[in-house]
Amino acid sequence: MKRKRQFNILFLRSIILISLGIMLFSCENDINVINSLKIDDNQAIESTYNVDMVISDSGEVMMRLKSPQVDKYLHPREFVEMPKGIHIIFYDSIGGIRSTLDADYAINYAQSKIMEAKNNVIATNDEGQTLYTEELIWDQKKHQIYTENEVKIVTENRIIYGDGLVADESFKDWNIVHPRGDIAIDGFDDDSTTTEDKTE
Repeated sequence: MKRKRQFNILFLRSIILISLGIMLFSCENDINVINSLKIDDNQAIESTYNVDMVISDSGEVMMRLKSPQVDKYLHPREFVEMPKGIHIIFYDSIGGIRSTLDADYAINYAQSKIMEAKNNVIATNDEGQTLYTEELIWDQKKHQIYTENEVKIVTENRIIYGDGLVADESFKDWNIVHPRGDIAIDGFDDDSTTTEDKTE
């Protein structure tokens, strides 16, 4: 009887130790799982490479965006970053190219629908006009682009400098803020263009 009691006690102790071991192991695993689920605000939750995305509305292609890398973040607010640059093509209603936008860096905020293009920003339209600047903001709700940075616009017969710009997203209807120069390109006289109407 005594031997049986000792066996029961040892058996009970073994069960308790095994149960405690399982509990501790489970707790450790749970902590590891929880830690692995923590999101670092400085790290992207998703990265996509060699992106070539077409955006359409009611079957009509509106734009095409290309980027070597697109990173998605959730904190402090949801945004998408394109750290290696972008190339955007805007199309008209019949599929022709209205304008293009290139930059070495871009960031797009989902809720406000504001995109900032930075570093070596170049925008062109189908009239052969080209904008050069270091920062350009695209308000997708207002279909407007603007900047307070220095700009240079090259047209067929003019080079125009200024301290800012406001334009529609097709870059056809544009106005230079605080124009600082209007230089005729060789081969064209000063009265051969109407770019004065494009400045404020």
